[in-house]
Amino acid sequence: MNIVFSLIAIVGGGLGSLIAYKKVQLDKFISPGEAEDWHRKYGKILKILGPIVVVLGVYFLIVK
Repeated sequence: MNIVFSLIAIVGGGLGSLIAYKKVQLDKFISPGEAEDWHRKYGKILKILGPIVVVLGVYFLIVK
């Protein structure tokens, strides 16, 4: 079960980082105004937490 949680953390953290750095555009899913509001509200924290979650996922995958 730890493998599943580790993989979810790696994928989720990676996707969150890509969205925070605007490599994956939210404009395809929500309106451009809402996407900009989302980036202003959550972008900064996801730029920090995304890579941390990926590193923790890799760590737990290796330690298992």
